[in-house]
Amino acid sequence: MACSNFSRLLQLGARACTSTIASNTIARQSPLVPKLWDLNVRYYRKMKGVPRHLPWFPPKPPATPDYQSEVVDQSEENEKLITEVSKEINKQIAEDKTGRLFAIVHVAGKQFKVTVSDIIIIRGYWPPNIGDQIKLEKVLLLGSKDFTLVGRPILNRELVSIDATVIEKTLSNTITHFRFRKRKQYRRIHFYKYQHTYVRINSITLNGEVNKKLEVEGLDRVY
Repeated sequence: MACSNFSRLLQLGARACTSTIASNTIARQSPLVPKLWDLNVRYYRKMKGVPRHLPWFPPKPPATPDYQSEVVDQSEENEKLITEVSKEINKQIAEDKTGRLFAIVHVAGKQFKVTVSDIIIIRGYWPPNIGDQIKLEKVLLLGSKDFTLVGRPILNRELVSIDATVIEKTLSNTITHFRFRKRKQYRRIHFYKYQHTYVRINSITLNGEVNKKLEVEGLDRVY
């Protein structure tokens, strides 16, 4: 009983002593606090000669460069190069030395790389029937051993013509779709097939000269 009363008296005495000591005198006991107080910390970012970034991180480049660069006009050189390349391609077309051509066509939402006598399979429903002669007009790219014509996004319909034939329409192999939910006594098995249309590429031809502007286009089209 006497020990507990003595401990309470010590606690009360310690509280009385600490309450009389000012908080600023306790804070100034640290050697770093006077230095921080003496300095104008809030004006630190405005001081000149003070680094603004860590040494291992490079500083951000300015929004506008300090130097000025001269933009060289290369339009004449580019036009000269285009005319020279176009002449070489047109010469090969006139002499029929292009070789075997290949193309990238867009059919039924997909892209196919095709050449003569290739067979492509179009998955899903497609209206053409067996024996129909079709013309693939969405040609994204046409290439040979010496040159490549790239469309933006497609090549001119009158420059490139790709003829094809629908040779077969059938169904795919049986595909199994199994659904299962654990601890729910749920199991489902579905069997289904996709429609497949087989198309043979008959010919890929270049009509006319490259980089030649026509006065009238699309006269052979109904729409």
